Amino acid sequence: MLRSLTSAVSGLKNFTVQLDVLGNNLANVRTLGFKSSRVTFADAMSQGLTGRKQVGLGVNLNATDLDFTQGSLEFTGTATDLAIAGNSFFILSDGEKNQYTRAGNFFFDNQGILVNPNGLSILGWRADEEGEVSSAGPLETIFLDKNLTSPAEQTETVFLSGNLDATLAPVEQVLATGIALTLQSDDSPATSTTALNNLNQTGTPLVAGNTISISGTKADGTTVSATFTYSATNNTVGHLMTAINTAFGGQAVTAIGSDGKITLTDVIDKDGKVTGTSVEAGDSLASVTLSSTADISLPAFEVRTEGFTGTATTSTAIYDSLGDSHNLVITFTHMDVDNKWRWEAEFVGDETIVSGSTGTIQFSTSGEVVAFDVDGTATGITIDPENGAAQFTIKLDVEGSEAFSGISQFAGDPSLRIQEQDGRPIGDLLQYEIDEDGMLEGIFSNDETAVLAQVALAEFPNPVGLMRTGDGLYEVSSSSGTPFIGAAGEQFNSSILSGSLEMSNVDLVRQFTDMITTQRGFQASARVVTTSDQVLDETMRLKR
Repeated sequence: MLRSLTSAVSGLKNFTVQLDVLGNNLANVRTLGFKSSRVTFADAMSQGLTGRKQVGLGVNLNATDLDFTQGSLEFTGTATDLAIAGNSFFILSDGEKNQYTRAGNFFFDNQGILVNPNGLSILGWRADEEGEVSSAGPLETIFLDKNLTSPAEQTETVFLSGNLDATLAPVEQVLATGIALTLQSDDSPATSTTALNNLNQTGTPLVAGNTISISGTKADGTTVSATFTYSATNNTVGHLMTAINTAFGGQAVTAIGSDGKITLTDVIDKDGKVTGTSVEAGDSLASVTLSSTADISLPAFEVRTEGFTGTATTSTAIYDSLGDSHNLVITFTHMDVDNKWRWEAEFVGDETIVSGSTGTIQFSTSGEVVAFDVDGTATGITIDPENGAAQFTIKLDVEGSEAFSGISQFAGDPSLRIQEQDGRPIGDLLQYEIDEDGMLEGIFSNDETAVLAQVALAEFPNPVGLMRTGDGLYEVSSSSGTPFIGAAGEQFNSSILSGSLEMSNVDLVRQFTDMITTQRGFQASARVVTTSDQVLDETMRLKR
């Protein structure tokens, strides 16, 4: 009878412990990173009576185990909120000892150190000047300098891509007089050798010293203003046409047709551009006008054929050694040669191109680049920024790579563009993010990103053996074993999710079910005590 009381009391005692554990689990149902516990029981030593007869002596508390199954993840959107998908732990330090946690509600304090709400520093590895992180190095606090800048870098290469329209050929603009020049004698068309005084358009004959004014606009927008002076040796239609050619500086040529009309035609040289000027697509001879105070009626010029120079233009900002930007404009002009274009680089500011401003690009019959050349001995475009920065040379990359397609030449809409350039201005830190490997990356105003640090993780041979110290923290014990230190995705099969937190893994259904069975077990043990008491009472009555 005393054995039954002892066994029942052990049940009451240990079911009370299980209720304590269940109560603690339920109290932490919303605690970040909380891991529930479970109680396991074992029967106590049995007392042998005779032969195979044994009677148990109750129940013992075998262990209170931690359940390290993954808790659900809750999205928060805060970059420094971190959750671990896997079996690892964050490493924290108070400066003297390391502790471990699954609760990732971290933030940067006023000194830029990543800490938890208790002020413990999160450990990891800082990046070197090249942005490299070594997980083999010693652990350090993770630090973020809010005043960090991304240094300026001088442009070295400009990468071009897109298509040059294979049908984009140059067209000569032609201007012609609307009225034919005719002879007074028989109204037949004049020729270049016809004397001006023999034209129907001439009234009172010109005399030495009479002038004809030549005015107009060239393709580059500059104005033309010249004078033809009549003399005994300068008196034919051909002499007047020569004066027009001279006035336009070789950019155009005049001729007189069999119909007696004078034409003025753009001169397109072998480079596919109007001689003496760098023209944009659609530029051409704008106008030409003849006038005189002498008694001669000069016909007006009209556009007979619209001119087109077959160009494609793109531009981008490049950067010098001081991080100052310069607007580079590159124009491709289709030459009067199959599949060959001429390119020209220029700036819109005070910059000076020292060498390498022009060259050619040759395409194959299948539209691929076969040669890209810079005129002269230059290997690239050498630029003097004229602002105190050093001279520098940039290379034009037109052949492409795995990252972009380069330039092609097919019939179709032109799509020439500068894909990118590798220079940049100085940049201020705008924001930061942490990736799945725990890499802390800074994002700067110059569109650059840089690795600043990496969050370290720890794993244990026996995490169930860790010792709870409160506030979601664990310490190493002899049962847990020595931690292994490493990086997510590298040494460990874990990943870090920024903007999320791991919630408690307490299963309410399981906890309430266990509470019911615990309550019934406690009641049953209490009933044994009551029954044993009644039996003892009856035994005491036997002496009466």
